[in-house]
Amino acid sequence: MTSLRLRSSNTTASPVPVSPQPYIAVTTPRSEGSLKNDIPPATIVEAPQLILEWRSLQLEIPVQNAQTKESEQKIILESMDGVARPGELLVVMGPSGAGKSSLLDCISGRNSAIKGQVTVNGSPWTKKLKRFAAYVMQEDLFHATLTVREHLILQARLRMSGSFSQEQYVGRVDTLLEEFGLSKSKDTLIGGWMQRGISGGERKRLALATELLTNPSVLFADEPTSGLDSFMAKSVVQQLRRLAVHEGRTVVATIHQPSSEVFALFDRLELLADGATIYQGKAADVVEYFATCGYECPTFMNPADYFMEKIVVVDADTDPAGVERVKRLKEAWKTHTSRMNGVVEVINPQDIIAGGDADSSRHSHEGILDFEDSRASVWGQIQVLAKRNALRLLRDKTALRLQSVQTLVTTLLVGIIFFQLTLDQQGVSNFSGAFFYIVTEQVYGASMPAIMSVPMELPIVYREYDIGLYTVASWYAAKNLCELPQQVVLPIISLLPLYFLVGIGHDFSMYIQMQLVLILLHSSCVAFGYCISCLCRRIDIAPLAGNIVLMPLLLLGGLFIAPSDVPVVLRWVQYITPFRYGYYGLMRVFWRRIDAISCDDVAVGETCAARTGLDLLANKGISNRSVASDLWLLLALSVGFRVIGYVALAINVGKRK
Repeated sequence: MTSLRLRSSNTTASPVPVSPQPYIAVTTPRSEGSLKNDIPPATIVEAPQLILEWRSLQLEIPVQNAQTKESEQKIILESMDGVARPGELLVVMGPSGAGKSSLLDCISGRNSAIKGQVTVNGSPWTKKLKRFAAYVMQEDLFHATLTVREHLILQARLRMSGSFSQEQYVGRVDTLLEEFGLSKSKDTLIGGWMQRGISGGERKRLALATELLTNPSVLFADEPTSGLDSFMAKSVVQQLRRLAVHEGRTVVATIHQPSSEVFALFDRLELLADGATIYQGKAADVVEYFATCGYECPTFMNPADYFMEKIVVVDADTDPAGVERVKRLKEAWKTHTSRMNGVVEVINPQDIIAGGDADSSRHSHEGILDFEDSRASVWGQIQVLAKRNALRLLRDKTALRLQSVQTLVTTLLVGIIFFQLTLDQQGVSNFSGAFFYIVTEQVYGASMPAIMSVPMELPIVYREYDIGLYTVASWYAAKNLCELPQQVVLPIISLLPLYFLVGIGHDFSMYIQMQLVLILLHSSCVAFGYCISCLCRRIDIAPLAGNIVLMPLLLLGGLFIAPSDVPVVLRWVQYITPFRYGYYGLMRVFWRRIDAISCDDVAVGETCAARTGLDLLANKGISNRSVASDLWLLLALSVGFRVIGYVALAINVGKRK
């Protein structure tokens, strides 16, 4: 195959003319002796220039008829031809629903359910060729609490650290920050809907810079100006044109309705309506073409607005003239292309670099480096993702404060209500209630944030997994490792005050055992939250599902009903509820050390129910086994819930592929 090539050089990349050239070159910083895999210092990373063609492209999807309920085939794209060349910015325009994004997905290889042919330098799209392409989505997805430079550094480590030294990929990041005008905001938090950060235009430029890290030959951008004002939109399109004209890349973008200044930046234009091509050619010639069809753009009107006015049909039933107009424009283009013997220009074979077979390349293969091989190892992925998660958690100060305040307030409230309980017959019941409430607070306080966290992260995970940045196992392992400290600290904050306020305290050994019970309980409930969220994966469904599942686990947790009285059909639930092992663990640790319980508060004629702690445990059906059994069972639940969550998530991600 044709691979990214590195050759020794001390020169910077020279300007690339608009006609196809063999390579796109990016200079990396000199780093004597620091390159991996014996790659010479001061290298130039080169990528082949690629010509993208599509012929007779058609896309159909099954839809359900609202009246008959039967499945029907709906045509999304109708027999399209086109070409995208290096050195030119090709923009696809059309009204909503015209098929712009569908066309982009088809020619980029993201959607393979097509009829027709899509070729790259004369060869079909292959997995290896797709490594030379990058796709900038319409929706920008970033971690709000990372800075611009941190985001790019972490992305570079995931994409490049397998074959490049730290100095090299950091140098690449700094170069892109300068090229995309992000240097001044490099230390600014990206921000999001709850936190102020960089502007919309900077977010778009950051998305472009992210995809340019590995020097792609072909860049696809879906609605890169969406949601931007005219000034910001112009700056983004100027960057796209720079990548095409000055760096020799093949750039294809979809834009809904550009301003006249933005429109003037287009090299080539493809107009779509109802899934069909209305025009494809030089943007400068489109006004003249429409005039030949009987639609002459007024002198002082934005051509883009005029074309959209002619090809938009809001309602086919109320605008039959618009339907007829679009139909005439479709037929006019078909007539035009048949007269011109096809829209796709004849490409000189000498300009084509063999895209699918390395042996057919005109260049030697010494020092070949494929960016697929330069991506981080599994351990490297875990390190990067764990660092990213740590930064995200530590900088989300609102969430940290709320969680800490909630824990402290709940702890103090419980301590006041159950303040200095006494070891008499009434105190027996109070201590049981206090222990079970402590367990319940840990269960809900640990599981509910975990249930919410996975669905909130999944959109970024899906996107980064789809482009091969890491495996599901790497992300899941990093998330679990990163959040372990929190699973230790919060139970300590919760138990330490209660140990003295409630009157539990006897000795340090008892405190340590109780703390171990709560730490493992907290961990198992976080694992439960991961399991539920990985099974549901939707932020609107996961919390509801979690509450539904927690209710029977709570009722069968050992306080409300004796184990022997549980219906036979539900007895198995007792063995998978963390409430039971947390509650039993605290009860065993405390009451096994109590040698005498006062009976002074027992009324005359009534029997003293429990005179020792062991009597109490027996009365409640709690066996006198070691607390270690509860610790091991909580650890087993912690591991088991995590494994189930991982398997569910891995299967879901696999189905998406």
